[in-house]
Amino acid sequence: MLDDNNEAQEALFSETTLKLGEIHWTLLKSASVMDSRRWQEPNHKTTTFGKEVGLDEIHWWVFEKEPDVDELLVKTERTLEAAQALKQSASKIKNHEPKSYEDLLLTLKDFGEQHRAEIDSLHEYVSWLMKRDVMAPRVLFTYRVWGSTRMSDRRISVEGQENAASDINKLRELTEIVLGVRNGGMLVHDLARIEIRFSIFDSLDPQEQKGDGEIIIPQDRLIRRTSHGVYENCSTYFTEIRDSLRNIKIDIEKVKEQRALLESDEFWREFITKARTVKTSEPQLWDFKETLTIWHVTTDAERRKAKVQFAEDVASFANTSGGVLIVGVSDKREVVGIGGGRELENRLKVAADVIAEHIEYDRAITLFRQVVVGERDKEKTCLVVVISQASEGVAVTDGDGHYTYPMRRETGISRGRRDKIPVLGLGLKSDNREFMHELRQFIKDN
Repeated sequence: MLDDNNEAQEALFSETTLKLGEIHWTLLKSASVMDSRRWQEPNHKTTTFGKEVGLDEIHWWVFEKEPDVDELLVKTERTLEAAQALKQSASKIKNHEPKSYEDLLLTLKDFGEQHRAEIDSLHEYVSWLMKRDVMAPRVLFTYRVWGSTRMSDRRISVEGQENAASDINKLRELTEIVLGVRNGGMLVHDLARIEIRFSIFDSLDPQEQKGDGEIIIPQDRLIRRTSHGVYENCSTYFTEIRDSLRNIKIDIEKVKEQRALLESDEFWREFITKARTVKTSEPQLWDFKETLTIWHVTTDAERRKAKVQFAEDVASFANTSGGVLIVGVSDKREVVGIGGGRELENRLKVAADVIAEHIEYDRAITLFRQVVVGERDKEKTCLVVVISQASEGVAVTDGDGHYTYPMRRETGISRGRRDKIPVLGLGLKSDNREFMHELRQFIKDN
């Protein structure tokens, strides 16, 4: 059987192809660091950080961590062009029919040399991400794009390595993984040999199977099976890298659009104006409140009840589709505002404190936005509470150990068991504000 020390195997390696191994080392190192923080042994319990990341590393990095999405977009688009070229060439070499195993390896080496510029571009991108944060390169190696099997087949331990070049044998293994020569922990050539041997053995009659004769593997058959597996693996690797970059770009465009809407007073003014004029009942994604009871009650009992009620209003959005609570618009859809100056500051603090005290969730799901609505001489300040759709159930506590799981219904808020919360049936990988696109569409349609 061939192994890493086989003379033929040396034909695969060059300065350029070993750079592919460095790229994959960076992805595996990033995944190892992130996963060690996401789950707590021995029960593999999800940590607070793990809940923050959820099951979507791309969304987490782009929406929550990336400090400069414009820079990331420029670099991602440039690298995407390189990845597309690598993917297309890797797909084309599947048509090549090597005459020997060494010929197969030389084909892959030539592929690398012909695409030195593209490999350099990809190497530069993952190195830049690594300098950004050790967990950033994980965006190129995620379940969202690769799926569990393809990821598992391309994993080896990189524990204890300070850099990719610290173990040359490991670096060569990583290079073999990228170029498709190694998959699932084995050389594809060795796996093909085993499969053919079993296939020939199964075709023998019972008497022949009992014999001691050696099973001869036809070399042309071995090379065909090996080359098919290797070229397919290589093509898959660069396809997934290309698709990862596409997904990163899509999320960057989403976050840029959402942030632009969230920070636009013009958008919120237009939305509030049009939402007030809709003749149908308030839809699932927004609700109007003239004021918040928590700002006006005086007794402890009333205050406690009002706090829970406000927290349930917020949680009901999070447990359903996300949405916005607009405070300062009366039942008659008139803009009455919520005050100003010191009074407004105090009211915002009270609302934020209630959410922190009575909402049971590991991370922030609300954003406060003050919006001035009306003509210049009749301007009023409204409060828009933007509430993310949660990927897990959001509970409300009354402070005495009692919990509710509010959900928005057409008839108002209902309270039920945690396992009946709508978001749990959606399989969401992370908290999100996807509803913002629906609000924008509502403005366009009205």
